[in-house]
Amino acid sequence: MKHYQIQFQPDNLTALIHKGATLLEAAGQVGIILSTPCGSAGRCGKCKVRLLPTEKEVLACQYIIEGDLTVVVPESSRFYQQQILEHGIDRKVAAMASIRKVFIENPNPQSQGFCESLSAVVSAQVCVPDSLLKDLSNLSLHEEEGVTAVLFHPYNENEPSSRPRYILKAVENGDTTEKLLGLAIDIGTTTVVARLVDLQSGQVCSTASAGNPQTRYGVDVVSRISYCEHENGLNKLHAAIIGCLNGLIEKVRLQSSVETKDIYEIVFAGNTTMTHLLLKYPLRQLGQAPYRAYSLDACDRVPADLGLQINPAGNIHVLANIAGFVGSDTVAASLACGLDITTANTLLIDIGTNGEIVYGSQSNLLAASCAAGPALEGAGIRFGSRAQSGAIERVLFDGKDIDVDVIGTGQAGTICGSGLIDAVAVMLNLGMIDTAGRFLQSSDLSPLLPDPIRRRLITHTNEPAFVIAGTYTNEQWDNPVFLTQKDIRQLQLAKAAIRAGIELLLKKAHTDTSSIQQILLAGAFGNYIQKENAVRIGLLPSAPLEKIHFVGNSAGTGAQMALISRDARKLTDRLAKQINYVEIAHEAEFQTVFSEHLMFPEK
Repeated sequence: MKHYQIQFQPDNLTALIHKGATLLEAAGQVGIILSTPCGSAGRCGKCKVRLLPTEKEVLACQYIIEGDLTVVVPESSRFYQQQILEHGIDRKVAAMASIRKVFIENPNPQSQGFCESLSAVVSAQVCVPDSLLKDLSNLSLHEEEGVTAVLFHPYNENEPSSRPRYILKAVENGDTTEKLLGLAIDIGTTTVVARLVDLQSGQVCSTASAGNPQTRYGVDVVSRISYCEHENGLNKLHAAIIGCLNGLIEKVRLQSSVETKDIYEIVFAGNTTMTHLLLKYPLRQLGQAPYRAYSLDACDRVPADLGLQINPAGNIHVLANIAGFVGSDTVAASLACGLDITTANTLLIDIGTNGEIVYGSQSNLLAASCAAGPALEGAGIRFGSRAQSGAIERVLFDGKDIDVDVIGTGQAGTICGSGLIDAVAVMLNLGMIDTAGRFLQSSDLSPLLPDPIRRRLITHTNEPAFVIAGTYTNEQWDNPVFLTQKDIRQLQLAKAAIRAGIELLLKKAHTDTSSIQQILLAGAFGNYIQKENAVRIGLLPSAPLEKIHFVGNSAGTGAQMALISRDARKLTDRLAKQINYVEIAHEAEFQTVFSEHLMFPEK
């Protein structure tokens, strides 16, 4: 099957995808999330893109790829741009960051006079820390060029909006008001994603991601909590994430050609363990019943306290958590997806090493977590990897043989979570494995199965395996990427944990899957998964495909909203208190439901 290059502008991203795919699929492959409220049925018209050079408008969900293309994606078709704009109207979210700058052209050389004039300009009370009094006394040196005041508005739920209180963080020579950037960072158990954002326009300047280096101390949150019991364990885990974060800060800074001193705030979202490790909070109580967090509250820190390399006068804000195993990433995702204003019964699933689930609408929201394990992010799978260059991200049967989409333009060397789900779905549909996940003997395979598929069934270390990619010559496979019985078992464990969480959370809400009006699929690779295959293997409840929507890194987008809007930041705090946590792992039925969903559904 042919593959084509699809270039997306203005993102300057390129997808390599098989003939017959849609532009919506290609956009998802490079992380561009388009708005598809109709479930890709082609009815709503909200995923319009333009083809170059003709400027022809097409619906991304309906346009079938038959050759190389260059595509322009307008802001109006992007899911989160619409979400932010719509929430700005519905919620009256003010696009005003917590950090702001004010230029004083002729500063009063007296500190008292300067503060009074500054308070008048911003129509607010301005508090000056003792550490800045010396700077204010030297203002007379800069009267000719003027000065810029850097102000921070700390969150206070009880503060009247008519008279906010600012803290003066710094006084800079000249007019530096155009240099005001921030970072929204989602710290995942496996992956860390950072977005550099212009705090005045709200636009993303650059994005970077990296593997979480804490994985060398444990692949999941439980093992990292246990590692903290080792001597100096907490310090090592803290140092690892700080080093990773400073590396990402440097990367996005260089991408956008800005200075470190131009970055004034970071807003963090992450699961409770990740934010505790960031803040160097004690974790022992998280590892033992009743699994309580040291703190669930949002907090502000100065950069020097954490060793983060941004402007020293800046601020570090960590969003509030919900419970010991449902963190601020779930809060941020709920904000980005508008769960507190939707009237539709919504199931939000953030798939990762530690999966989080939220169900409900508006003021009645329940949340739970499930230890899915790292299989869906590549760990524990023989050829597994994150979504990186050379990883198989799509597997399909073309009627004669297996075809794959590979990230980048190189040879397939690994398989990531979306490819794993596809591969197992294809194997189920072809009758290569049964509903228990066991390989069938060659003699039990359908006689109608094409020979190219039959030869993919091999023996590896005396165990059956299925070749997903490789070169077949002289009756043998060169450089094969294959799945083993153990790999399939790891996927079964992960998907059973997620489904058990969904079923038990619905039961706590006194309902079942028939009540779900929309399913929002988030996570590190949420937008890459083929929803029909996720349903086929039983990862998602059986539901009309138009009810399932991919929302990508919603936690990162929620953090971005909290970065650029004080009102959005307040909403995250309220959401954290509003969402009710359900501890499903200790439900009497958990093991029974988990065992039931280890099986794959009948076709």
